[in-house]
Amino acid sequence: MPSLLSTVSCLYKPSQLTLFLENHAIRLTKALGQNYFIDRHCLAHILEQHGLPTEGSIIEIGPGIGNLTWLLIDRGLTVHAVEKDGTVLPILDELSCEAGVQERLHLIHSDALDTDIATLARESGAHHVIGNLPYNVAVPILFHVAYCGAPFQSIGVMLQKEVGDRIMAHPEDKAYGRLSIVLKYLYTITKIKTIPPACYFPRPKVESVFIKMVPNPDVDLDFCQNYLERVVRIGFLHRRKKLRAQFKGSIVERRILGNHLDEIETQFDLDQRGEAWPVEEWIRFARFVQAMPQDG
Repeated sequence: MPSLLSTVSCLYKPSQLTLFLENHAIRLTKALGQNYFIDRHCLAHILEQHGLPTEGSIIEIGPGIGNLTWLLIDRGLTVHAVEKDGTVLPILDELSCEAGVQERLHLIHSDALDTDIATLARESGAHHVIGNLPYNVAVPILFHVAYCGAPFQSIGVMLQKEVGDRIMAHPEDKAYGRLSIVLKYLYTITKIKTIPPACYFPRPKVESVFIKMVPNPDVDLDFCQNYLERVVRIGFLHRRKKLRAQFKGSIVERRILGNHLDEIETQFDLDQRGEAWPVEEWIRFARFVQAMPQDG
């Protein structure tokens, strides 16, 4: 029996991949954000830099035709792949059988946003999540995984570079905002590699980036969703307004801040804009709001 990577080698060569897709009646659609990662050496480098284990289980979101999947399996992992597009599932099954690795690939036909990630993690024994996320739903998927409550050791995702820049941004950066603050509260985040369009087929018009997110210890998901998220959303509703104007009269003031704005001003500089506060200050502010007595 041929080796796994020789069986799927056509997936990493544009001319052979085009023929492969035609033979399987696969038409790529922008709606599903289908751009296949065809640079196998770049993928292998990313996985090595990520530091994934060489045994155990992993959840993959959006495997497509398996360009990343096969390298994960070749690395020694068992892959539990969540795929929305039902037309590619027979291809994944066919290739896994041809290579004799069908017991190492478990397919879940589901939209990632409708998938109970925590249950899947518990039942599969997976401690890691990885995925080449479609540009149009990358952020909702990130938060769906973040708030599922599963004790993952790492989450590795390929994203449009613009989204990655927003996640990695620092105070005073134009990209700094909700993604930067909330995800940095939840995770320690490292950029592994910027990925040029040439690594994909078809070529997208923008660069991508692979980031690794390691959960921070002792994070409070309830606090994050109900306090940090809410105050940050209001603080960046109109980026050029100062925080006093953002909070005054807002839904946050009526439902959370109540009549405590004067007290808050003794503890926080509301003459600044939201982009000036570092992540630690936003966390301190949300904790302060959480501790305040609720009116009514």
